[in-house]
Amino acid sequence: MSTNILILGGTSEASALAHALADQFPDCYVTIALAGETRAPSEMPGHVRVGNFGGADGLAHFLIQRGIDLVIDATHPFAANISQNAVEACQKTGVPRLRFDRPQWVLPPDTDIIFVPDAEEAARLVARTSSAAFLTIGRKTLSAFCDVCDVKLLVRLIEEPAQPLDLDDATIVTGQPPFSQADEVALMRHHHIDTLVSKASGGAATRAKIDAAAQIGARIVLIRRPPPPDGERLSRLEDVLAWIANQTSAN
Repeated sequence: MSTNILILGGTSEASALAHALADQFPDCYVTIALAGETRAPSEMPGHVRVGNFGGADGLAHFLIQRGIDLVIDATHPFAANISQNAVEACQKTGVPRLRFDRPQWVLPPDTDIIFVPDAEEAARLVARTSSAAFLTIGRKTLSAFCDVCDVKLLVRLIEEPAQPLDLDDATIVTGQPPFSQADEVALMRHHHIDTLVSKASGGAATRAKIDAAAQIGARIVLIRRPPPPDGERLSRLEDVLAWIANQTSAN
C-alpha cells in the first residue's frame, strides 16, 4: 500500500526532499503544501497544494480526509505558526511528524555581528548606526523599517511587491537564491552597504550574503530564530529519508 506523505514546504529543503522522494520512494504519494507567498513557485514532483489549511484544526481535518500517513515539516525556520499548527494537528490525529530543520550558519570569525530579537529592534539599530543597509528579511517584516529616515535601504525580495513599499529611501532588487559571494560583494559595494540585516535562517542557499558582508567589513544584524517546535528534528536530507524509510517499513 502506498504511503501518503505531506510535506509542509516553501523552502529549498522541501524541494530537495520532494525530488529525493520521487527518486527513492516512487510508490509514495507526496503532497507539497505551499502557503502561496510567491506568485510563481518552482516546479516540484508530486501534488502541489497552495493555500492555508485554516489553523491546526483545519490541518488535522486535511490529514484525516486525505489519509496522510506522515508529515514532514520543512517550512522556513521563521514560520513558527505553521510549525506549531503541525505539532497540534499531528497530536490530534496520531500522524507521525518530523521537523526537517535547516542547519544554523557557522558565522565568520572577526566580524561585527549583532543578534536582535525582532525586526523592530533591527530597525532601531539601523536608524542609529547605519547610512546604507541591505534588508534581506522578507516582505512581511519590512513594515518595521517604515519610520527609518536618513538611511538608504536596499531591499531584496523574491519578486516585485504588488504594492509600493512604505519605506523612506528604498531600492528594490529581486532574485531567487542561491546567490554567489562575488555577486553579493558587488551588489553591496555598488550600494555602499555598511549593514546587512537578515533573519538567522541558516542553510546554504543564502549563506553568500553573510560571507560577502564579512568580506567588505559590513556589520551583520541577525534576527534570532523563534524556538523550534516540539518533537523530533533532523537537519540532513539523508537522515530524513532514513526516517521515512523506517516509518514506511513499520507500517
